[in-house]
Amino acid sequence: MEGIAGIVYPDIFQMNNLSIPLLNALKMRGGNVSDSYTFRNIELGCVGTKLFILPKKNIVLAFDGNLYNLKDLHKELTKTIQAPLKLNVRELILAAYICWGPSFLKYLDGDFALAILDQEKERMIIARDRIGKKPLYWYHQSHYFIFASELKAILATGVVAQTPAIDAFAAYLTFGYVPQDMSPIQNICKLLPGHYLQLNFDGSKFIESYWSYSSYFKKSSNDSKRTLLSQLDALIYRSVEARMPENKPVGCFLSGGLGSASIAYYMRKVLEERPFAAFTVGFEKENEEDVKAAKETALQFHLLHYTEQIPPSDLLSDLVKIIWYLDEPLADPNIVATWRLAKLASTKTHTVFSGMGSDEIFAGHNRYTTEEREQSFFSPLAQFTMQMMRSFLIPLLSVVNKSWAYPLLRHAGTNPWQFNYMKKNTIFSEREIARAAPKLAGLFDPEVFLHKFHHLERIKSLTSSFLYFDVKTRLPDCFILQYERLTTAHQLQWCTPFLDHHLIEYLATFQEPEYLDESETASFLKAIMKAALPSSVAQRPKKTRQTFLREWLITPQIREVFLLLKRGSLVESGLISLRWVQMQIDQLQTSPYAFKYLWSVLILEIWFRLYINRPISSEPPNLSVKEILLEY
Repeated sequence: MEGIAGIVYPDIFQMNNLSIPLLNALKMRGGNVSDSYTFRNIELGCVGTKLFILPKKNIVLAFDGNLYNLKDLHKELTKTIQAPLKLNVRELILAAYICWGPSFLKYLDGDFALAILDQEKERMIIARDRIGKKPLYWYHQSHYFIFASELKAILATGVVAQTPAIDAFAAYLTFGYVPQDMSPIQNICKLLPGHYLQLNFDGSKFIESYWSYSSYFKKSSNDSKRTLLSQLDALIYRSVEARMPENKPVGCFLSGGLGSASIAYYMRKVLEERPFAAFTVGFEKENEEDVKAAKETALQFHLLHYTEQIPPSDLLSDLVKIIWYLDEPLADPNIVATWRLAKLASTKTHTVFSGMGSDEIFAGHNRYTTEEREQSFFSPLAQFTMQMMRSFLIPLLSVVNKSWAYPLLRHAGTNPWQFNYMKKNTIFSEREIARAAPKLAGLFDPEVFLHKFHHLERIKSLTSSFLYFDVKTRLPDCFILQYERLTTAHQLQWCTPFLDHHLIEYLATFQEPEYLDESETASFLKAIMKAALPSSVAQRPKKTRQTFLREWLITPQIREVFLLLKRGSLVESGLISLRWVQMQIDQLQTSPYAFKYLWSVLILEIWFRLYINRPISSEPPNLSVKEILLEY
């Protein structure tokens, strides 16, 4: 585990060693190992490893992550530059950069965040892997440019005010996470996956994409089903094999789902008779069926299976620490299980595999199906209406009154089924945000947000468009973020074979059906795993649990914490309505939504107190939820 960071000062006279607090805030990622480099008004650093420097070229590399194509990259570079090179990750990255310039990123196959300081070309490049496995934040204001693997590191410099980005708060209430390039701190951005930022020494900068996921949906595979399944099988096997450490203990997370069970199967194929462990954590009386399926998988592949059940009394135990490590508010209650899962695994191994991404690339969840997706009886009518708006009404209004035409133009460019899918997967509707947080109402428009994904037009299948949207949002900004931060907090190397870009690109060429039935979810993965897994595991549907953890509301501990929200910072600052909070507390036993609403606000309240109210610390505070809510 490593972390990278850097700062460009306005000039050399304003340099004051801010790389020290910058790197100190990242020490939880890399222990006591750190390194730094200074050139003019620039400081570059990393934790957990050393910088790689080419003195003759005046180029410095900071790198966090792993590459899985070292031999192929070495072969290509040796052939191109006709010079001997070591099989060293950092040396090969810089050789690729020297050889191909910024387009070198297309040749890297792995999970990474990196920074290159090129003194001769007078530029610095920071980049992030295609899927967003490794985090990277940046800030550029007041002639300062700062970047880091974590949000808290940028704040630790004191250059950036701890001011909340309230448009990001509105987005958080909508989705339960902060999407895309937004961050919860004003003027700090996330670098999007598959992008790089180039900062020139004259102060100019630009951001460009080096990978287009949508372009692969335009390529239609003509392979027979037999060839297709054989190719998929080979891709998954190679992905697991490439990530497998030599002669070190490994383990896997087992969730009870098809994705994690499939990874266990391929690990067994790669490791053959070598023993490895599996880890499962569940919420008491909430997901016994998941735990049961995980046990079946462990038995099938002869795994050492370690399990834990979280009782209601433990739900809040480490919540303050969890949110501190996450850097961003995440409303998913599973962050508690993810934390306990990482903690359990860290007692037995340093490397753990998971099935992360299988739902999003194989359409393995029921949220993509007609069972969970509302279908409009008026679909043909809706299409006809849209065509009439584009062809007749909008051109007419553009002549009469352009301000009238704009809303219609926006709606005409919106695919109603894609928009409904996005709305179906929100926590707060726009109407509920207006009730709960009147100051935030209108700051985040879901329809405008959907229009950011202009490449959705390339994707003909509705189901495929939903997968694309999730790979661009929910996958990196909710699921990957929580696992990356919480496994790193426990010094675990987290391996994700399904996030291999070759596999993702190949799957994008498959034509998914327009409408997906429950029996068709993850059909390709099920076909591969049919003979390897018990049908009780392979055919288990993965459904959205609308009342997840609702039964835990009987505990007075949770109700007491929710009551403290009435005097919280969000209410006192006017961001959340006191009346609305009281209404939700009153409806806890009757409303199916009250718990998820209050839980989302609780997470945001704790985050607010850690990242806005308190000075940034290099270690998580040893406070209970009740203690932090009673501060000030």
